[in-house]
Amino acid sequence: MDVMDSIEGYIEKQTNKVKQKVRNKAVKNAETALIYAGRKLQDLTPEEWEHIVAEEEIAVWEKYKKGGLISAVAIFFWGIP
Repeated sequence: MDVMDSIEGYIEKQTNKVKQKVRNKAVKNAETALIYAGRKLQDLTPEEWEHIVAEEEIAVWEKYKKGGLISAVAIFFWGIP
C-alpha cells in the first residue's frame, strides 16, 4: 500500500478547488467507461458507481502526480485536460 499512501499524501496537499476538478474529471472518465462498456448508470447501484468513480479518481491523481510540475501548472491555469 506504499503507492496508496504516497497518493493520499499528495492529495492532502492539494486545495479543495483542485480536488473538485479531479473529482469532476473522474466522473467524466467513469461515464465514458460505462458508454464503452455498453452499460447505463441506471444499471449500477450507488455503491458500484462510487467504486468506479473512486478508481478513476485514483487514476487521475496518479497521472498528475507522475506528471509533476507541468501537470500542476496545467491544472491551475487551464483546468484538467
